[in-house]
Amino acid sequence: MIKSGKIIKEFTKSKLPNYGVFDEKRYFSVKKKYSDNILKLNRKRIKFLICEDMWRENKAFKNENIDLIISINASPYEIGKDRIRKRVAKKNAIISNSKLIYLNSVGSQDDLIFDGGSFLMDKLGNIISQEKFFSESNQIINTKSPKISKLKIDENKILFDALSLSLKNYADKNNFKSFIIGLSGGVDSALCLAIMAKTFGPRNIKPYYLPTIFSSKESEKDATNLTRNFGVKLRKLNIEDLRKSIISSLNPHFNDLPNDVTEENLQSRLRGLLLMAISNKTKALLIATGNKSEYSVGYATLYGDMCGGFALLKDLYKTRVYDLCNWINNNNENSKGKNMIPYNIISKEPTAELKLNQKDSDSLPPYKILDQILEMLIDENKDLQSIINKGFKKGLVVKVWKMIKNSEFKRYQSAIGPKLTKMSLANDRRFPITNKFEI
Repeated sequence: MIKSGKIIKEFTKSKLPNYGVFDEKRYFSVKKKYSDNILKLNRKRIKFLICEDMWRENKAFKNENIDLIISINASPYEIGKDRIRKRVAKKNAIISNSKLIYLNSVGSQDDLIFDGGSFLMDKLGNIISQEKFFSESNQIINTKSPKISKLKIDENKILFDALSLSLKNYADKNNFKSFIIGLSGGVDSALCLAIMAKTFGPRNIKPYYLPTIFSSKESEKDATNLTRNFGVKLRKLNIEDLRKSIISSLNPHFNDLPNDVTEENLQSRLRGLLLMAISNKTKALLIATGNKSEYSVGYATLYGDMCGGFALLKDLYKTRVYDLCNWINNNNENSKGKNMIPYNIISKEPTAELKLNQKDSDSLPPYKILDQILEMLIDENKDLQSIINKGFKKGLVVKVWKMIKNSEFKRYQSAIGPKLTKMSLANDRRFPITNKFEI
């Protein structure tokens, strides 16, 4: 606390988080002599909490005669985090019988996003004043106001803004001025382009369509319509001749072995090679477009579609990708009634188009089922039997778990991406590559 340029009181964080992305006990220690962190001002007792201090059990507050709690935070965004914060804050307000001001940082650093959304809460846990999310603000508020805020929270808007802010901050803080992306005509790259266009404007984005003989006319049409809707020019770079030339060069070394996923991955790696070359030459940031469902089970090509400097959807499940695309189409003021993301991109069956008539469902269960299993295995860290007990087939659950384990090496080499869930595939979840875990 500073007055007239002098520090008049210091407040110490008393509870250090040591879970998920937090490693504070590695670097810090708590003072043995604990301060009560109370400031007496105009006959009022103001209690200061620092981040984790609010999230632990605070039953002692009811005996401290507190008039106001001020909680200062750099609290990372997660989907649905605002509801959880307010639930925890309400407990503190009721126990202490005091109003509570919750202050949160705005911005992002690497994979962490800080969403702001500061608020004033009354003694019963009602929100009196609510600041915007993902926007810096400097407001004077009246703690005596009886008015209760009726602000409507749109989770999809918050998620979209989180993705946009994370991309903008990563680019700005690492001095990227232009951006490239490979468009497949699928829903993941479509969502990435929509976020990029909203964040940076169409002039700074160069999308590329890189077809082979296995790419359909439908996909090219979808990619063309998508870029037209967002005012971006699509660049076509055919890689079929390169594909055939490389396979011809490799055939003598393949010893007449039958075609398999090796030939499929060549296409993806060719795209990664060319896009990375353009990125290097033009100093543009390449956006990787894989989602959390694909990354979790290894349905992505290392040094192929995983190439890029920022994996925007790395912590977003496929079903969430569809939800966000539909939200964009329903909430775009400038669309004049048309779908900014063409309906066919959202409605058609997903495919990698690395061989004839290929569908994601050839290798994976339907995403609605897969994502439920993945959320329980990864986000909720549930054991296999408890998932089977919920009605999922044992063989499928075991298969998904094996796919997660066997693809750990890919995730270790993947590009950084924003944390959106309580168990991201980077710093939250720390599994070894080499293991012999039993089922």
